[in-house]
Amino acid sequence: MAALWIGLFAVQAAFAGDVRFPATGDPAFSFRMPDDWTAEEDDLNSLLLVSGDHSTSFSLLLDTSDEPLDDAILDEIARVALKVAKADPAKSKKPASISGFPGFSYTTTTTNKAGVLIRLTLILVRIDATHLASCTMIEAANNSPAQRKSADAVLRNMTISRPR
Repeated sequence: MAALWIGLFAVQAAFAGDVRFPATGDPAFSFRMPDDWTAEEDDLNSLLLVSGDHSTSFSLLLDTSDEPLDDAILDEIARVALKVAKADPAKSKKPASISGFPGFSYTTTTTNKAGVLIRLTLILVRIDATHLASCTMIEAANNSPAQRKSADAVLRNMTISRPR
């Protein structure tokens, strides 16, 4: 996730429209990306999405665990991820889901190198006992209602396929 902060605004246009990540295999994220957004896979095997005006981005990641993923493990993953991102500890934890898979959202803030206050919402969901999906929404804290609506639309139409 640290690499996300370094390269977040350097993402180049890769595709728009219907997106599947990863392109093959399951589980996978699927969603419709607005035409003015860009997406790029990074070296950390995650997908970075950035709005056309660079006010909002998402980082998507799928992972597998050797141990069952209980609530305590999700909390620890969130704690470490936010620390690596140099963000404050989570200010709130709420039940969340993506595509019906249960988990939690962890919300906090940080300040980027340009001094802009950033709101982070990390959503961790269990796809099954050993598969995890992570979706981090990164947005300028002063985003307009229209910018938030666009980001919320991306998140709302996101689905995750089950492992086979």
